[in-house]
Amino acid sequence: MLKVALTGGIGAGKSTVAAKLSQLGARVIDADALSREVVAPNTEGLAAVVSRFGPAVLTADGALDRARLAQIVFDSAPARAELEAIVHPRVRARARELTDALPDDAIVVQDIPLLAETGQAPGFHLNIDVEAPRELRLERLAERGLSRTDALRRIDAQASDAERREVCDLVLYNRDGLEDLERHVAMLWEDRLVPFAENLQLERAEPRPEKLQFVESDPAWPRRFEHLAARLRRVMGPSAVRIDHIGSTAVAGLPAKDVIDIQVTVVSLHIVDAFAEALGDAGFFGQVLFDSPKPEFADVADWEKRFYGYADPGNIAQVHFRPIDSPGQRFALLFRDWMRADPQARADYAQLKGGLAAKDDADAEYAEAKEPWFDREGWPRANRWAAETGWHAPVC
Repeated sequence: MLKVALTGGIGAGKSTVAAKLSQLGARVIDADALSREVVAPNTEGLAAVVSRFGPAVLTADGALDRARLAQIVFDSAPARAELEAIVHPRVRARARELTDALPDDAIVVQDIPLLAETGQAPGFHLNIDVEAPRELRLERLAERGLSRTDALRRIDAQASDAERREVCDLVLYNRDGLEDLERHVAMLWEDRLVPFAENLQLERAEPRPEKLQFVESDPAWPRRFEHLAARLRRVMGPSAVRIDHIGSTAVAGLPAKDVIDIQVTVVSLHIVDAFAEALGDAGFFGQVLFDSPKPEFADVADWEKRFYGYADPGNIAQVHFRPIDSPGQRFALLFRDWMRADPQARADYAQLKGGLAAKDDADAEYAEAKEPWFDREGWPRANRWAAETGWHAPVC
């Protein structure tokens, strides 16, 4: 089951996106609708609200006076936090009930306005933000009958666009009309959501493209790493001793394949095997592999790891699970830090990659052709740099 979170500020067009996804076949769960359901008349949630805010928040017929309650909480951050502490856990529990009742091959989209504020993002396979210019949002809210003052208060009470982007995998911009927005939603559905769901059903990671392709260093790579790392932390907790961005995408200015490499340091690889099912539920699938032995550590057993990928076709990733203090774990961190610190090393490595790519346009052939350079240049030079600078692997 593919679990997607959809968020966006008030008036940004999130409901339009949700409606289009529903039309395309998604099962949409609306957090706003659930927030009303859990405080409906004769519910335990409503009783908790009245206990905290008093009977003045009820209408004459015993329902929640949402306008009156809104006035109270929008004027007081502590009061808003107390209301959220009542409502949010009940909404999440109800959303889990609805999700659990759906078929395994469903694409489930949860419409969550406060995704950034509530810390739920790592629990979803993909997080989508809908954005629109502030003035356009104010115009839409005015059409709903809100005064400019009230609309601004509601916008400012939510997370900023930048804060939502920090937790979301992609942004849909709603600024060029309904037809343009729906076209982008349809493209997202066909190109990413449906293939992502198929990968989950087949329990497979999205493979790297067979044809080798380098791109210029992308400032979005660190954020993509953070999103994946957050999902891994949610699954493994303290069993993931460290989670590091490694490889070429972790080095600013270095051209690379558009693949995020992650190293998860663990006490033992048996721990990773124990988490295999939970990792699969989160979209990570893998196998037993061995890194190529380097000089001074010739025993291939020292280089055993678990090698996982992610099922998202829009965020191809490789996750290397390695034991603490193993030569592979140390070298991955050393090589990254050497590349970051030494401009000549970056230039030499970029030249090597460019030359090999010109000869071998297949990813597998390129990877094999690169290994002798690591034995001859990468390993000894990186270790000399470590000795000269006093570098040592970060304390776990």
